[in-house]
Amino acid sequence: MQEKNKAQKNDQNHGDCDNEAVLNEVVRNTEMGKNTLGQLIGITDDRVFKASLLNQQREFRKLNQNAHTALAACGTHGHGQSKMAKMATSMGIHAKTMKDSSTRALADMVIQGANQGVLDCEKARKDHPHASTGAMQLLDELQQFEEHAAVEMREYL
Repeated sequence: MQEKNKAQKNDQNHGDCDNEAVLNEVVRNTEMGKNTLGQLIGITDDRVFKASLLNQQREFRKLNQNAHTALAACGTHGHGQSKMAKMATSMGIHAKTMKDSSTRALADMVIQGANQGVLDCEKARKDHPHASTGAMQLLDELQQFEEHAAVEMREYL
């Protein structure tokens, strides 16, 4: 009986680790999205495109907050992007937009980021199969949003 309880506790702890890992992936992914979009919003002069980016940024913020709330309910906090990752992303965007800051080029950057976000969601799903239904639903919501964002941005190519 004692061994059964110990095995059950280990499974539960593994699920807790998976929940935290999946939710942290949502935090990292949404931080990258909202920060990148914030930088692109400041670059573009295209009002319609800017409105689309602002809508996407709002959705990233909502998903980010939901992930932080779920992590808090688990008794932990989110580990977002490192300062080094933020700086590297910002410098990469700056370098790319120095060459071409057209709406088309910016949309292409958003599509590439959204596609990477979808891949990261898939990896998190496969790497953490014991995550709770709630954590996986949030990951699914993020992935569907990223897929939709990529499709939406194709209109600007």
